[in-house]
Amino acid sequence: MKIKKTKNTLSPQEFQSIHAARHLDPLPAGYFYNGHQFVDIFGEKRNFHPNMEDFIQDYISEANEDIERFNRQREEQPDLFDP
Repeated sequence: MKIKKTKNTLSPQEFQSIHAARHLDPLPAGYFYNGHQFVDIFGEKRNFHPNMEDFIQDYISEANEDIERFNRQREEQPDLFDP
């Protein structure tokens, strides 16, 4: 049985994978990407996409669906050691 993911259980590799996959997604109004950082209209810079929290939630939802499916399949398999 696998345990569901939360934001706190994401590995650094998963976080970087989410960033790499989504860093060129469309930006919200008032932001631009300078090739290295995301910059808002006030000049504040950040290293991650402004929608990164949404991307993380999407990833967690999809991963948890896969985990639920895996766990259901495991529950449905008969135990070979049961009489």
